[in-house]
Amino acid sequence: MKETRRGGKLQAFLAVLRYEFLWNLRKKKTIGLFLIVFTFVTLRLALFPLLDYFSGVTLRPDPSFVFDNVSVLQPTLLLFLLAIATTMNTISGEFESGTIIPLLTKPVSKGLVFTGKIVAAFLTLLGAYIFLAVYTTIGGLIIYGPQNNLELVPAGVLGLTAATMVWAAIVIALGTLSKNSMVAALGGFGIYLGTTIVGAILTIYLGATSILFYTPGDGPTATTATCGAVIEGNATSFITGTNGLGSVIMNWILNPALSVNFCGIRFRGNRPETFALSAESISTVALRDIGVGVVYIIALFVVSWLALRRTQITE
Repeated sequence: MKETRRGGKLQAFLAVLRYEFLWNLRKKKTIGLFLIVFTFVTLRLALFPLLDYFSGVTLRPDPSFVFDNVSVLQPTLLLFLLAIATTMNTISGEFESGTIIPLLTKPVSKGLVFTGKIVAAFLTLLGAYIFLAVYTTIGGLIIYGPQNNLELVPAGVLGLTAATMVWAAIVIALGTLSKNSMVAALGGFGIYLGTTIVGAILTIYLGATSILFYTPGDGPTATTATCGAVIEGNATSFITGTNGLGSVIMNWILNPALSVNFCGIRFRGNRPETFALSAESISTVALRDIGVGVVYIIALFVVSWLALRRTQITE
């Protein structure tokens, strides 16, 4: 009897998952945003080589191109917009279309339906990023020659998907609480702008790096160069907020002993001066980044689930 019930729940979950996944693929805004992201990735891949070609400049091999570009979207606003396009109607759309009532009265477990929607959103984003990663890798090999550290690409893709799920959790929570997709989208956008603009001011000019370690977004930028010194050719920089989970994880796996610096800007008279805010190991940065992302995702999905359960009782 227990096995029959488990089999029935699994079939129901797979049915919900299949429906939600196909629905995500049919959304015009999801398709439109993916095409925009694909265009940006293509430009990043081919624009400078084309400019060099028409300028008569010899294209130089770049063995780090895939490593530097496969795990983060530039600008990171695209990451946020993909999260909105995929999840702004996940729960709130059911309220707006009126399908929430029959959905909540079906014999299928409401937790199963909620979980199916979340997993479908994750798989949609993961599928999109896998496609972009394969496209970037093949393009990088063709245009820039042999690439280093390709074995780390899967870790970067998973990190990028998790980074997007942080914003997806925010959007779903806002949509479930407000029962309005527009509130979910605009509210999420307001949070994104707030963390981006205010965060940049706090980090660069006030030296409050620690605040942005625990907020969603780009976070402070880490560098392997010395603050205020001439940037060396082999120095690298990358964002360390939740948006940069992919690149942080890849750098952590590549060099666990790496030490990174966080720099700020201050003015001496009328001249800007770069100075050191703090220094940390990449292991500390990565573990904190992963922990913050996981806490946001779990906490916000719990809030969404509780709000859905409350609706279940009051409707």
